[in-house]
Formats: sequence, C-alpha cells, structure tokens
Amino acid sequence: MAAPRGWPEVTPTPILVPGNMCDHRLWQAVESDLSLLLGRRCAHADLTLDVSIKSMAERLLRDHRGEVLLIGLSLGAIVAVEAAVQCPDRVKGLVLCGYNATADLPHRAALRPAQQAVVRGGHLERVVVDELKPNYLGQCHRGDAVLLDLLRDMAVDLGSEVFVRQSEALRLRTDRVAQLAGLSVPVLYVAGKEDALCPPEWHQRWSDLTPGSRFRVIPGAGHMVPLEQPTLFLNALRRWYEEEQDL
Repeated sequence: MAAPRGWPEVTPTPILVPGNMCDHRLWQAVESDLSLLLGRRCAHADLTLDVSIKSMAERLLRDHRGEVLLIGLSLGAIVAVEAAVQCPDRVKGLVLCGYNATADLPHRAALRPAQQAVVRGGHLERVVVDELKPNYLGQCHRGDAVLLDLLRDMAVDLGSEVFVRQSEALRLRTDRVAQLAGLSVPVLYVAGKEDALCPPEWHQRWSDLTPGSRFRVIPGAGHMVPLEQPTLFLNALRRWYEEEQDL
C-alpha cells in the first residue's frame, strides 16, 4: 500500500507506545496486522526508565532514529504528542487512543501520592486490581478473566518502581492543549465509547483543535481499545490510512 499523500516516500517506522503499566502485550492482537498495513515492522517504546513525560519522549526519539509514526495509548499517547512537540520534523504521524491533552486533573493528581505510598509498601497488585482495573474496561469486558489477568500481569511484571515513575510523570505532566493546533502531520484520535478515563467527548475536542485530524469512536470498548476491540481498532487505522491517501 502506498503511503498517504504528504507523507515521506520512505515509510516512517511505526512505534507502539504503551499505556500506564502496560508492556508489549498491550499490542499483541494488532501488532502483526499493523506492521502489514504500515509497510514496516512495528517497534516498541520503553516508558519504564524515566520520571517525566519530557524525558520519556526524549528517550523514544533517541532509541528510534529517523522518521517515525507514533501509535500511543493513554500515557503512550501523551508521550507521543510530547515527542511531536520536541521534534516535529521527525514525527510524521500520530495515532492517539485514550488521550488527555491537559495536565493531570486535580482529583487524579491528589490520589496519586497515596497510591504510590501503598505500592511502595508492597501492594502493587492490590492497587492494580482494586483501584485501576475497574476503570479500564467497557461493560462487556469487566468479567473477562483472561483480559483482567493480562492487565494485572503486565503491571506486576513491570513492578513498583515503574509504577511510581509513571505515576509521577502523569501527575506532573505539562498541559499540551495549546500545542494541538500546531500539529501539521496526519493525526487520528481513537476513543472507546465506554472509556471512563478519557471519554469520547474529550477526543472530539482534541480533534476539533487539530487541523485535518480524524476521530473514531470504537463501540464495545473502554480505555484498553487495542485489547478490547482489536479488529475495530485495526479497521479504524486502515480507514484513516486510506482516507489520508485520498487527500
């Protein structure tokens, strides 16, 4: 498939940028098909080592040379936009799923230090299972034991130190709403229809602020769209890619 008009002749490297306390398994149902669609094998960003969104984006750009297409969920989408702000000449496209362009909301920022303290006390699994996972999924997936176990396993495998680093990065992040108007590359916003953390109306606002962007709502999904509705997620990206060709 040819690249969309206005994109570089050499296909940018697609980078999968994971959400909070997620690893490569977040993308397990879509990675192969995304690589086929985009014409290059997907790479993965590492968000486990840094304590700020800025430094996470800097590491992503250091680790992956050349032009990139960033596909991010939640924390990953925040880092993807930060990378585009830092280095607009290298970021050639953005897929932003479960995204919030603002600084941390006051009520969420207030909860994070207490969660961090509990996690430092050895209770990461309890925080993930009792406080985080109930907010992640759409109604039809809240009893899916396999999916719930995967979310728990990803978080537990990453560990408490990563939890604290990512939590602080989210708490102290910079508002990027004003920068959305300056994004001059193809941008797709994707929202789960039942996303309680980053609802569709937020994504509609971000899309309205971003010139030429597109917006898709995925039914039957909450915040974890690539795991909850992988086929619909892939279809949204495929349609976006084809529409960009027709511009």
